[in-house]
Amino acid sequence: MGPPDPILGVTEAFKRDTSPKKMNLGVGAYRDDKGQPFVLSSVRKAEELLMKQNLNKEYLSITGLPEFTKLATELAYGPEIVKGANVIYLFKFLFIYLFIQLGILFIYLFPISTFY
Repeated sequence: MGPPDPILGVTEAFKRDTSPKKMNLGVGAYRDDKGQPFVLSSVRKAEELLMKQNLNKEYLSITGLPEFTKLATELAYGPEIVKGANVIYLFKFLFIYLFIQLGILFIYLFPISTFY
């Protein structure tokens, strides 16, 4: 048997802690000691700002939000790479295409009747 999962260890430590200020960070969502979701004030503020914009909920194109993609590319690869950003978009497209093909192959090789 392998070593214990550190994330499960965090959850177990949370259960043992008697502090009223504890917060479980190991479950992918913030929860208080009663197991109820705790929404950060920054998230509430972001929700308010988004609601005020009255967005139409339209999906972005496959390349995403251009300004975000540009800034994320600069952050990940450095500003000098942005000049060749079309190469990055090409790789992004190829990876998406590859994953779709792998998904189709998986469904073909391992047919099941129900998807969730």
